[in-house]
Formats: sequence, structure tokens, C-alpha cells
Amino acid sequence: MRRKIHKITILAVIFILAAGLLAIMFYPFPNRNLELQFLTDGNTYTVDREYSDVIDEAANQFVFEDTDSFLIKEVRIYGKIKSMCLKKINYSELASYFSEIRNAEMQWVENGLQFTGTGQICLIMNDAFQKLLKSYAKTCLMERMILSGLFLAVMGFLYCGCILMEDRLFSEGRNYHGMLYELKKFARDMRQYVQYMVYAARTDLKAEVANSYLNRLWWLLEPFFNMIVYVIVFGRVMGNSVENYATFVFSALLMWNFFNKTINYSVKLVRNNKDIITKVYIPKFVILLSNMILNLFKLLFSLIVLVLMMAVFHVQVGVQLLWVFPAYLVMILLAFGIGMIFLHFGVYVDDLSYAVGILLNMLMFLSGTFYEVMTTLPEPLNTIMICLNPAAMFIDTMRNALLYHTASNLPVLGMWLLLSIQLCGIGIHIVYKNENSYVKVV
Repeated sequence: MRRKIHKITILAVIFILAAGLLAIMFYPFPNRNLELQFLTDGNTYTVDREYSDVIDEAANQFVFEDTDSFLIKEVRIYGKIKSMCLKKINYSELASYFSEIRNAEMQWVENGLQFTGTGQICLIMNDAFQKLLKSYAKTCLMERMILSGLFLAVMGFLYCGCILMEDRLFSEGRNYHGMLYELKKFARDMRQYVQYMVYAARTDLKAEVANSYLNRLWWLLEPFFNMIVYVIVFGRVMGNSVENYATFVFSALLMWNFFNKTINYSVKLVRNNKDIITKVYIPKFVILLSNMILNLFKLLFSLIVLVLMMAVFHVQVGVQLLWVFPAYLVMILLAFGIGMIFLHFGVYVDDLSYAVGILLNMLMFLSGTFYEVMTTLPEPLNTIMICLNPAAMFIDTMRNALLYHTASNLPVLGMWLLLSIQLCGIGIHIVYKNENSYVKVV
């Protein structure tokens, strides 16, 4: 009877998930009011526009009081979620939306549009800008994707709760190793092998530079010269439209390289470490975490270059810089979860490493490593990338906190935190369940 009730509960969870996703897909969300932020040299002018004004085309005038001169670098459009930017308009694109400029003269400067007036400056926008505002006031694609992701994450935890309940109901009197057992075992193994993980990472670090003349200096030179190449190649295309482009690219490369190295290493982890795995039992996640600690140490070493670059290019920092740490934390959790899953399938599928390498290369160019997703990609692709491509979201969140003093993408960051925890649980379950068979395969 208990087993029957349990199966019904799981079916109910699946039904609620499907019904909830359909409801979110077709629910008629109310139209948006918009908030426009004009980023100037040192200040931000915020203007609210009601949906009715946007539809009636009464939102085409922007008046700046008590100012004789200011420089507009960028305009950002926000909807109901204040940390989720719907559209970024850089100064070169913004100039095409002006219909008339009253009480001021405009001139192009290096990093924006300079307006010089007589105390009150009025910008009148053209029909193309009003059409743009209408499109963002009506669409709710971003809200639907965020709610769908959060709902999926919540239902995933509810499903895990059903599995844990199954462990308690049906594990008595027999050797049943379910999710609850695996979570406890993972906690025990972490405590038992934490010193080994740190020791293995330190040993690998020393072995990496044992026979080199420059020793640990290579951990600074490698990312630095990679950054120089990318800036020279891509800087000609994007350098004029992105302020502090060298820092813009280098900060993204540091984050991407950590994620990329972790995933690539995980695919061939068992085969590359078969000398250890075939001779002594060691939890497979220990080897993966050792490699992640190694990459994290290199990342911290490379951050010295980033700090120096920020000082050289006079990049100011603020309290919003702290949002860099949650972005990195969720990225590390996601890399571990995906890495554990690829660790398992990499044992049985020899070609997986090639497929993963190709996919990671594609993902790098879709994640805004060399450009800004919201300004470069067309709508709705930019919105889809920020919500569904975690690498793009991590990089965008980190950059906004580091370079633009803005806390951004917070709902999506929370969504991927929940999904990353679940992917970690799935990866741990798969590896624990199958790790005894890995020795036979390799």
C-alpha cells in the first residue's frame, strides 16, 4: 500500500510539473511598465514610463533638468525585474534614435555623446525608438523563462524529496543504497579525503613547473599573452564600442577557462587516472575536485594580472563587486555537477571528449566572452542566451558587478544555483552507483 501511494505521489509531481510549465507558457502576463536608465559620466538618470504612455506614443521625450552638460554612454531598459536588463543601447546606436535635440548641441566624443545646453536639455526620440519601447512593453519572454526555470528547480527538489521518502519507507531490512545513503557517503568522503585533495593539487602544481625556468611565472604569462592576442584580434571589431575592452575580455577569459578546463578534464578523468583507480579505491569525485582546486589556484594567481589591469586602466570598483563571488560560486557548482555526469559517460563513450570539445568551443562564442550578449546578439536570442546559457549569465553577472557596479541577473543566478545543486546530486548518484564497474572498462 505504501509503495502504491509513493508511486502515485511521484506521478502527481510529474503531472504538476507538466501542468505548471504549460500554465507559465500560456499565462497572459500583464504588460510591462518600463524603466530607462541613462548612464552618464558618473551619474545615472532614471526615467519611468507607464505602459499606457508607451502604447499612446507619449514616451518619446526625455527632459534633463538643471544641467548644462553631460555625457551619455549607454541606455538600459528594464521591466518588472529590476536586475534583469531587457535591452542595452550603446551611444553609437542611440544616436540613430534621436528625432530632435532641444536647448543643447550634441557632439561625438571617444566614449559617448556629449550634450551641451542651457540648464534644461530635452531629447525627442523618433518613431523607431517608440516602436522599440512598445516591443519591450508587450513581450514577457524573459519572465516566462525565469519562472519556468525556477518552477522546474522547485519541482526537482520535490521529486528528490519523494526519492528520500522512498529510502526511508523501503530500505529497512535490506541493503538499499538510495539517495539518502549517497548523500551521507559523500559527506563522509569529503571529510576523509579533503587533505588528500589539497595535497594532490599542490603536487600537480609543483610537477607542472618543476623543469621550467620561469616556474610559477607561467601562470601569469599564459593568461596575459592569451589576453593580448584576443584583444588585438577582437579589439579591432569591438574595442571602439566597449569601454576598457582589455579588462572586459580578460575577466571573462578567466571565468571561462576555469569552466572549460573542468569539463574537459572530467570527460577523460577515469581513463587518464587508471593507474590510481585500478590499484586503490578512491571516490572519483575526489580526483575531479583535486583538479578543480588546481585550476582555482591558477585562477587566483591570474587575478593578480586582472587587478593590475584594473589599476592601469583606472577601473573603479564599488560594493556591487561582491556579486562576483556568488557568480563564481554557482559556476563552480555547475562545473562540478556537469563534470560528474561527463565523468561517468566518458568511461563508456570514447568519442565523448571530441563532442564535448566541439560543444565547448561553440558555447564559448555564444557566451559573450569577446562581446556583450545584450548589445551584440539580436532579440530574442540575447534574452534566451542570458536565461538558458549559464556561461553567458555567469560572465554577464561578473562583468556588470566588476566593471559597471551593477547587481544583474539575480533571478537567473538563483535559478541556476538550484539547478546546479540538483545536477551535483545527479552526478554523485550516477558515479556512486556505477563506480565499481569503471575498473572493468578501463
